[in-house]
Amino acid sequence: MASPADAATTEALADLVAAVRQLEGLIRQTGPFALSAGTCDRAPELVNAVCRGLGVALTFDGPDDDHALLALAAGIRRAQQAPALAALAPEEAARQAREIRDRDDEGLRVHHITRPDGARLEVVETGPEDAPGVLISPACGMSHRLALPWLRALGTGYRCVVPQTRGTSEPLTDDPTGFDRYRPGVPEQADDLLAVADALDLGPFHLMGMCGGAVPALLLARRRPDLCRSLSLWHADLELGPEAAKTEHQTNLRSLLDLAGESRETAGWLRDRIVSGPMTGIPPGLGPLVVRPYATGELFYRYARLTGSTMHWDSRETAAAVTRPTLIVTSADDTTAHPDGSRWLAGLLPDARLTVTEHGSHLDAFRADPGQQETLLSFLRERH
Repeated sequence: MASPADAATTEALADLVAAVRQLEGLIRQTGPFALSAGTCDRAPELVNAVCRGLGVALTFDGPDDDHALLALAAGIRRAQQAPALAALAPEEAARQAREIRDRDDEGLRVHHITRPDGARLEVVETGPEDAPGVLISPACGMSHRLALPWLRALGTGYRCVVPQTRGTSEPLTDDPTGFDRYRPGVPEQADDLLAVADALDLGPFHLMGMCGGAVPALLLARRRPDLCRSLSLWHADLELGPEAAKTEHQTNLRSLLDLAGESRETAGWLRDRIVSGPMTGIPPGLGPLVVRPYATGELFYRYARLTGSTMHWDSRETAAAVTRPTLIVTSADDTTAHPDGSRWLAGLLPDARLTVTEHGSHLDAFRADPGQQETLLSFLRERH
């Protein structure tokens, strides 16, 4: 039996490994990446050894006044301060880090799909291949790691699949402006979801739309009701014209992304202005995942084009033609995507169930906590 000290060391190292791995997708796309110099002030040799062991090409010589870098580094900075790591030799930390990674990834299968227009999609799935399918339409332009809690929660009884949004997987070093050769629109994002389902032979599936991912999810449900058995929309960020109020965040973000989507030069300039001061509202533990679009000017430009498309897409006509059973989940005090949009949608759809929690932030949709799991699973049991 492991001693309490050993258990504390293992737990602390697992926390550090999780923090480093939140940046894996970013580095696969950008190549070696420099975080702020103060990231690993307590245990630099150990952090560097863990990064090498995991194959995550991080350096720690970046500027200390770039607040996106500070947010990206927050998890590592916190984790490396754990007293339990003080006695762990760097090479032993690297070996144990690989073991932790392999255990965490057990049961996950990664696929790469190239679309006819050249867009490359990284797709992660878990669960028995003969189980009922669940396809997740992720938050636009974000890391698929945001959805890992749902994959792990559903993977025992469902074949659960989540793709990255087009333009957020392929290495920038291969073709820095390759994004310009394909369209970033909602129809293309919906087509990508269908292509993933076809490539993996997912069969009829339940479709989960997370935040802005609800927009292409609705369009796919409208186009292919034969494949989409049912639908759930979690804190959906939808353009519904005068039918639903918008939060200040929705209005401001859309205006910002309209500007950033004009050109790479504009996106780079805006990105530098944004990260010159503190970035507020970043939840603990999720910083590297939600700040990823602000890591570089190119990523911010792509995020603006992709997310701007979903924020401008008028979902009223799309939703009016959706006939599949739909679970709609929001919170009364969501200050990111106004709950009125979810309420209006629930009143429009012919077979909808609306769940409104009293409190909850927008990013709570990704936590897959026991209450959320039961909300979804009870809906699936009743409908199927």
